[in-house]
Amino acid sequence: MANEMDILVLEQSETMIYFRWTDTEDVCRIKRDEQIVYTGTQNLFKDEGLKKGELYTYTLERLDTSGNWIDKIKLHTGTENRKKDSINRLEEIVLTAIVSKGRISLAWGEIEGITQFDIYRNGKFIETVERNQYTDRQVPMNEEFTYWIRGKRPVAKSEERFSEEKFTLAKVFGTLNWNSSKEKAAMEEFWLTKKIAPLDSLLSDEEKPKIYPVWHFRYNTFLPELILKNPNLLSPFPYFQGDGREFEPDSLHYRTQVSFTVDLKEEESSFDYDKDVGPTIGYNWRKKFSKADVASSEGIELEKIEETGHKVSITLKHSVGNPITTSPNIDYAVSAAFYRDGSYDIIGIHDQSPNHEVYLKLDDGEWMEIHQTESEGLAYMAGPIASQYWRISNFY
Repeated sequence: MANEMDILVLEQSETMIYFRWTDTEDVCRIKRDEQIVYTGTQNLFKDEGLKKGELYTYTLERLDTSGNWIDKIKLHTGTENRKKDSINRLEEIVLTAIVSKGRISLAWGEIEGITQFDIYRNGKFIETVERNQYTDRQVPMNEEFTYWIRGKRPVAKSEERFSEEKFTLAKVFGTLNWNSSKEKAAMEEFWLTKKIAPLDSLLSDEEKPKIYPVWHFRYNTFLPELILKNPNLLSPFPYFQGDGREFEPDSLHYRTQVSFTVDLKEEESSFDYDKDVGPTIGYNWRKKFSKADVASSEGIELEKIEETGHKVSITLKHSVGNPITTSPNIDYAVSAAFYRDGSYDIIGIHDQSPNHEVYLKLDDGEWMEIHQTESEGLAYMAGPIASQYWRISNFY
């Protein structure tokens, strides 16, 4: 009787994916997406000549004595995307999901300076791990799951140049800022998210129908308070009007809103976008109206940077200032890849202020939250403060 199969080793480079599994001595086969790329009795496979920074789905099965393909394992993984000038380590690494009957395993690349990660399933904390992997066993076969992997590190460990200087400035900022702590201001946060379809769907033998998804994306920045104090004591506007709301994708109150639609048609995709900036209203020391203006949206840039038969890639760069007084800009950046099989891979970086909310909608469905963070205060838009890095992908 053959041993039950498991993935023992997984390695990636920019153009290669290698994995080794339990040696069953049986004939095994591997599919990359829908194409059979290996059949034989070896217990290892090396896929070379792949594209940098691309996601792939592998299916591993073995042949039993009755001529049936059994012990199905699926891997949703990819190649690395190393960049000399990258300031977001999450751009370069790979988050892999390995699924089999009743089990989900996650593995991700190392991030210098982070020695432990907190793991959440469907928003609930599970445990803290000191390795770059986690396995969830006895998983129900008919449920969808969302996993969060969260880690922190000091700014001094950042890939950015001058990070030691930035670390010192961040600690000073945290000491001076009444709303925070020097530890918070000097700690970068890294959030990885993986959405995984029900296992009985992922491991089904039925061929999935071809889909040509239409994805709608929305990114809002907003201030949750109705009136908030200006941290700049020298400003002629001691108070500002906020947006007075909680997280809500369709709210008409925001600092900025960027929306785009990618229609992954069979041949060439279409890409449309809108960008809007809400009014800035300053109050005097009595909290009475003093001045209002609307900042330019020229600092919001969207571009379709690549299209292949496999995917469409979009970049979004955002830098919008305060039109009535000197203050730091609201800065963030997003890179997103949408695959024709319905997968997506979205990477972002932003300051810890104001509130950030990011949503996706498939076709005419409901908005789905993919990233939300609460503001640490207006002063957190200042340059020396630690950033937040996030990445989300799905396995469907």
